[in-house]
Amino acid sequence: MDTAAPQPPKPNQTGSAPRPARLPAGSPGARPVGRPVRRHLALFAAALALPIVVFVATLSHRFAEAQRSRLEDEALNTARAVALAVDRELTGLAATLNLLALSPQLRMGDLESFHQQTVEVRMRLGMATVLRDSVGRQRLNAWLAPGAPLPETSPLPPPRPGGRLVVSDLFQGVAYQVPMFAVEVPVAVPFPGQPGGGFLSLSTPAQRIRQVLEDRQAPEGWTLAVVDGQGRILARNRRHDEFVGTPATEDLRRNATGWEGSWRGFTADGTPVLGSYAKTALADWRIAVGVPVATLNAPLNRTLLLLGAVGLALAALSLMLALILGNRIAEPLRRLAAQAAALGRGQAVEPVPSSIREVSETAAALAEASRTLLGREEDLRRLNEALETRVGERTRDLAETNARLIAAATGRERAEAQLRQSQKMEAVGRLTGGVAHDFNNLLTVVLGNLALARRRLAELGEHSPATERIGRGIDNATEGANRAAILTQRLLAFSRQQPLAPEAVDANRLVAGMSDLLRRTLGEDVEIETVLAGGLWRAHADPNQLESSLLNLAVNARDAMPNGGKLTIETANAHLDEGYAAGRDEVEAGQYVLICVSDTGSGMSAEVVARAFEPFFTTKPTGKGTGLGLSQVYGFARQSGGHAAIYSEAGQGSTVKLYLPRLRDQDLPAPVAPQAPPTTPGTLPLSAPGALVLVVEDEAMVRDFAVAALEEAGCRTIAAGDGPAALALLDAHPEVTLLFTDVVLAGPMNGRELAGAALARRPRLRVLFTTGYTRNAIIHHGRLDEGVNFLGKPYTAAALLERIGRLLV
Repeated sequence: MDTAAPQPPKPNQTGSAPRPARLPAGSPGARPVGRPVRRHLALFAAALALPIVVFVATLSHRFAEAQRSRLEDEALNTARAVALAVDRELTGLAATLNLLALSPQLRMGDLESFHQQTVEVRMRLGMATVLRDSVGRQRLNAWLAPGAPLPETSPLPPPRPGGRLVVSDLFQGVAYQVPMFAVEVPVAVPFPGQPGGGFLSLSTPAQRIRQVLEDRQAPEGWTLAVVDGQGRILARNRRHDEFVGTPATEDLRRNATGWEGSWRGFTADGTPVLGSYAKTALADWRIAVGVPVATLNAPLNRTLLLLGAVGLALAALSLMLALILGNRIAEPLRRLAAQAAALGRGQAVEPVPSSIREVSETAAALAEASRTLLGREEDLRRLNEALETRVGERTRDLAETNARLIAAATGRERAEAQLRQSQKMEAVGRLTGGVAHDFNNLLTVVLGNLALARRRLAELGEHSPATERIGRGIDNATEGANRAAILTQRLLAFSRQQPLAPEAVDANRLVAGMSDLLRRTLGEDVEIETVLAGGLWRAHADPNQLESSLLNLAVNARDAMPNGGKLTIETANAHLDEGYAAGRDEVEAGQYVLICVSDTGSGMSAEVVARAFEPFFTTKPTGKGTGLGLSQVYGFARQSGGHAAIYSEAGQGSTVKLYLPRLRDQDLPAPVAPQAPPTTPGTLPLSAPGALVLVVEDEAMVRDFAVAALEEAGCRTIAAGDGPAALALLDAHPEVTLLFTDVVLAGPMNGRELAGAALARRPRLRVLFTTGYTRNAIIHHGRLDEGVNFLGKPYTAAALLERIGRLLV
């Protein structure tokens, strides 16, 4: 940057600097045009007043809502209280009615004498007694003289037997033409030629309920009304005679359908109200309380006017103070603006005295700036030249650093995504492992008892259609339970909690040995090709689980090629370096035996590939797949210390790579001692019958099955549900030969701890473990601990006896 230093202006003949030319408005350096400070202060005052106005409006709204809520609660409480008073009144009528029902004359059927009693009740209480038979015909009416013709119809509802009080809706009296209601109970009256007794009722004028409303003494202007089950007004505290018997308002009938509540509408005389209602307990009546809206609006309007006046007064005061303060600030600011203009022209500036400290400090600073400005301009020029050089160098450094940061961020995002996926798979694995544990207990009971049932059915020796149907049912149930056991096995494989028995595996020999099985399974439409590498390392894996994983991959490939295609299985030696393992936390760098399963099918999208190893995720139609095939492969690879990966594109086929850890010669396990020859299923060796077996199982059904299977084979058994109880039995029975225990036990110790305590007492005691799922008890790093005898759940009686027979030989 080649810029000449600015030269100070030359003085004219009078010794003053030349006056710069006036710039047009809008050009650089022109005097800014804006609002005076008084207007800004006025706007500031308005901004201060705005929260006051908002606060006043909010306070007014909150006050209105509080008033409305208070009146609604008060109205609802009034409705509840009136409902209780009406129920008390009905209870009193029911008590009078029950006393009449106990009359000896009524019970003996002396209706003439009983009529005299009902007349006395009518004269004293103003209520008439009506007696009806079981079909609803009147047999006695206190409004009429004895022998007078009784009405053929009755305004009362048909009688409802059941032994409880019934309260009618409003009706017009026949003998006594006033609005009335009735309370009725069933009574035992011997009517000649008609069994079933009758119904005794008290017909009471609705005026009685009106008196209950008036006794409540509601606030002035409030409307209290009783509405019967048909939506008619039964009583009213205001203008009762005018509205009794008329339908209630539409909004009241539409809203008053529950036990209690509130609504907004109009009364029968057209008054807008905030309404609440409550239902009586003894009748299908609603007590409606209407609070006139004017009762709420009058004090609310007064309060709103007061708050509005206060808000306006505060706003006006703020504006007035802002104008006064603006006049005191404006003049010093104008002088300060002139000083700044002089500084811009390069003139020496003197401080401007002012009563405002900030203005005085600013003026002093401008004066000091004018003295040092010219001296610093040369320094700035030199600094600018050096700065351009340094900025260029720094820009190059920043570009290189930015490129490195972008690369690091990209790698970190990839690692974080893989970590989230791994954590999600681990969480789902723990969940499925826990489900598999409980499910295996249930399957043990189901499979064991089905086997016992099949054996006992065979022992019957009967051959009939019924026994054949039972046998087929047992076989079908066994097949279903076995499928469930396979599903549970896949869950355990995914959760990496299945007990593996890894050994040296020749992958070439295993793949070649599966060729015939794969051809029978996949059919003739799928061409199978194997590419076996020479000099292939030995893998360290469970061969049975490896075969199951390869079969799952082959079946998935077949389903992806519905019209046929080509399946290729390749083996190779592979090395995963640090760069590959750096972005994948579950992968350790090292040497692996690679098995690739490729197909020419429809392939998968990136979204499907990202979720392919998740349990229960499948793109197959409902009922065509469980979504556990690939998750089982994933769990097996991880538990074996290896790695699984999918490479696929939509329409281009898929490849699943299975990396299994290489087994070196120095890692070969010690030779396994030859096992005793297997026994016949369902039997024990000659030395086993009569042996005492201690069965420890906290699941009662599984424990009962194991005990039954052993006793049926000739063993003696004792059983316990937890570790302390088992140790007590072991101390009490020194003749115990074998301990058969579940690994996961309720109580203070698990099966492994129980076995340790038992062996400390009896070093030569034989121990057989069983479990459907365990974590770090007898299985570590995906394999059984050395010297552990294990029987996985679910197991059958034959498998249990075969395993115990081997231990007791």
